[in-house]
Amino acid sequence: MLYTEISGKKVSKMTLGTVQLGMNYGIANDNGQPPEEQSRDMLKSALESGVNSLDTARAYGNSEDVLGRFLAGVDNKPYITTKVPGIEEGSDAEVEKWIITNVETSLAKLGVSKVDNIMLHNGVNLRYKPDVCARVMGDLVKRGYTDIVGASVYTADEIREILRHEQYTVTQIPMSIFDQRLINDGSVEELRRRNFTVFVRSVFLQGVFFLDPEKITDPILCEHAKPRIIKLREYAEKEGMSIAEMAISFMRDVPGVTSLVLGADTSEQVKANARYFEAPAISEATTALIKETFKNVDIPEIMKVLSRPKNN
Repeated sequence: MLYTEISGKKVSKMTLGTVQLGMNYGIANDNGQPPEEQSRDMLKSALESGVNSLDTARAYGNSEDVLGRFLAGVDNKPYITTKVPGIEEGSDAEVEKWIITNVETSLAKLGVSKVDNIMLHNGVNLRYKPDVCARVMGDLVKRGYTDIVGASVYTADEIREILRHEQYTVTQIPMSIFDQRLINDGSVEELRRRNFTVFVRSVFLQGVFFLDPEKITDPILCEHAKPRIIKLREYAEKEGMSIAEMAISFMRDVPGVTSLVLGADTSEQVKANARYFEAPAISEATTALIKETFKNVDIPEIMKVLSRPKNN
């Protein structure tokens, strides 16, 4: 496993995303939320593979509860990120209470007095009372609840907003081989220049990369994803890599990226993903092809499919 440093701590370049442990998630996940024993096996596999960073959130079903019960038996606690759900109404005092109450609930569920990183979960509070939220988030550090604070975002506009607040030093952004928008518009480079800690999620585009092109029937995916998946398979075969290995290698080597948040459905996937961080870099020729071929993928259209409720 490769490592980096965050706030003086050695942190793995792979962060295990735990949304799957708390709810049914991912377009390619046919098994739903795993039983808790299976979740514990996945968490154990992560630690044994050198992955010492975990990502969760209040909004991830009972993910924090599952993690808390697992962490109770772990002496050397991993790096933990959690997130506060957004609030779109209320006075300054009510917004402050919302943030603090949710954070204290997260700490209780996780069975810890402090986590390493707390973020606003989405851009809502970069628009509604952003200055109040930044102040309160900064106070979480003073209270000893966390080392750093920031926000999980989607767009370049939201990145510009977090850069406006001195309290924020960490963010989580969506990027993948198909979704290079924040690379191409200079946002990632600006975050790097400002010494932000940058976690990257949706590296597999919520499982779209693993869909069998021959079995895709949704009209939106047929138009916007299917031909790209076929091309991605071609490039991976050319490099002698699996789809997952190529997806990880490409994002791992983007300057300014701190750690990749990867979910998994099984312990075997956790172990395989961890191994892929040791893979060689993609060749310059194929990297150039990837950047050119996938520079204009219509991610908002694909997200329309991914945002549909899943049947449990």
